[in-house]
Amino acid sequence: MESLKGKKLLILGGSAYMTESVLKAKSMGIYTVVTDWHEIERSPAKRVADEYWMVSLADTEQMVRMIKEHHIDGVFANYTDLFLPFYVNICEAAGLPCLANMEQIRTITHKDLSKQMCIDHGISVSKRYHISSVEDIDNLTDITFPVLTKPVDNSGQCGIYVCTKKEDLKKLYQESMKFSVSNNVIIEEYVQGDYTVMFFTIQNGHVTLATMSDKPVFGNFENNGPKMPMGYFLPSQYVDLCEKKMVSKVQSFVTDLGLMQGVIGIEGVVKDNDIFVFEMQFRLGGMHHHDFVRKENGMDILEMLLRFALTGKFEGWDASICDNAKFKHHYCSLNVLIEPDTIAKIENVEKVKKLPSIYAYSQMKYEGDTVKVPGTTQQIAFKFSMEAECREALIRDIKYIQETLKIYNREGKNLVMKLW
Repeated sequence: MESLKGKKLLILGGSAYMTESVLKAKSMGIYTVVTDWHEIERSPAKRVADEYWMVSLADTEQMVRMIKEHHIDGVFANYTDLFLPFYVNICEAAGLPCLANMEQIRTITHKDLSKQMCIDHGISVSKRYHISSVEDIDNLTDITFPVLTKPVDNSGQCGIYVCTKKEDLKKLYQESMKFSVSNNVIIEEYVQGDYTVMFFTIQNGHVTLATMSDKPVFGNFENNGPKMPMGYFLPSQYVDLCEKKMVSKVQSFVTDLGLMQGVIGIEGVVKDNDIFVFEMQFRLGGMHHHDFVRKENGMDILEMLLRFALTGKFEGWDASICDNAKFKHHYCSLNVLIEPDTIAKIENVEKVKKLPSIYAYSQMKYEGDTVKVPGTTQQIAFKFSMEAECREALIRDIKYIQETLKIYNREGKNLVMKLW
């Protein structure tokens, strides 16, 4: 394989999720540049990069000019759907490797389009209720509650609400609209069952199942928010069902879309021996599934994505040989969730990190940060990657983490939500 030492990589977005990508790239001898519109205090990945810019991702013209002036060899974007259109525009304008075109990205990330794509390829989805304005809600005679309102073009669970009656639906439909760039909201049946997340590797057009996790959630309908992910357990109890129901159908739509390389994540609910899909993404997810694949099967998906950004080649491992979602070891990607408030003090992080089961972690929130919106991924303060001999041992250590880690507000209240 081609050496990447000395190559220059532009990383779009400096969130805490991106710090791992920066450090990985640097370990490969790559010179890293992080850009977004945030100051370094609010852009953690900038703190570990070789260089950073204060250039907006939306300013394609200036971005391309900087790429040429600084002799950038590739562009990398992940972890959020919102950055993907900027990524495509920049790569295409600069003539650099890009995993997908705008139409492909839009089809996968636009909730309405991805839903129709699932239907066209035989993948089960929740029932959709079609309206064009809030006034049409009174005409929905066949609606069965609860239902969800969702902006078609947002992520991080922003703008998603659970409605148990028409009065709520009228109000929250309009609230969802505030989170949609295109002023487009869908209403769909709220399928209740066991939540799961699947990640597929696409290499040279061939699809393989990399991971499937069980996603325990919490929440009720009292505040109209969607259920929040407490964490992700691997392997899932439903891997056989996924291989039977999903893999060939995912291959079918990937082929129809013309996707050749990359990672696709699919979220769903298992009910009645079937998987109902409600979310799709063409990127790495917050659970960092690639960390577990590397530990279990030896394939480094993050390295492959970084290599593609700089060379246009998604190589290093053969996914058709390495991918196997039937993990022999037990893992958890734990979300430490906090109540909405301003963080004044964080204690015992180093103490928690000494747990033998923890092998990696990401800090998402720092002292001085404010969580404003409940029911969204803003509530995730820490993420811990864990491995143990069984799921029960993982849960035991999770309880210890939630008892030991302290995140206080200004009044001295511990904001950590104890959910186990």
